[in-house]
Amino acid sequence: MGSDWIYAEIGSGIKTLVEKFIATPYFFYSEQDMHAYLYHQLISGRLGSPLIDTCLGDRTVLIHREYPTLHAYGRKRGHFDLAIIDPEHASESHWRMQVRAPPYAGHRLKAAMEFGLNAIGTTRLDLAHFRKDFERLIDPKNKVERGYLLFFVRRQDFLPSSGMLPMIDKLPEKLRMETERDGDRSRNLVVVCAECLSPGERRLSIIPQDHASWIREASN
Repeated sequence: MGSDWIYAEIGSGIKTLVEKFIATPYFFYSEQDMHAYLYHQLISGRLGSPLIDTCLGDRTVLIHREYPTLHAYGRKRGHFDLAIIDPEHASESHWRMQVRAPPYAGHRLKAAMEFGLNAIGTTRLDLAHFRKDFERLIDPKNKVERGYLLFFVRRQDFLPSSGMLPMIDKLPEKLRMETERDGDRSRNLVVVCAECLSPGERRLSIIPQDHASWIREASN
């Protein structure tokens, strides 16, 4: 089985998050609430149990929030909302940025997750947030084995007079086109687009469809 259990835990946690969002969309005030919810789900399960040894002999868990990317964007490295260290490469680096050598984390990641909540602009279908997260996940310099881009939309937040609802209707296809145009680079990525139409009612798209099993869910 190897480390497949890690992906099973991630998939189960994402499924729980999606179900919570659809059932109670205002349980989450912000995207950061969603990070914390999924982190809690994962750290409370098997991912919170094993401790790994880093290159300095310090011990840490596999899962971390706001974990630095390997590649710098501009003068600074970015951060993944959630990251799972690859246990097979844990001893190759220290676990976080600090003064002690090496001065920054350099781990390969088994998985990384990025979130978006209503991140579609205000007057047009602006996917700048999506594209930025997408590029970090598929950048080969970041050495992410599997990427998850979790995009959530609360339809209730947009008044009919805003003109946004027709754009939201086009969102799944737009995300699909944005993903497919990168071809082979995005083969290790799944995009989950969960739209809450009203409490308990959803529209769920998983891109690409053949990665639906990654979250133990079938798209409609």
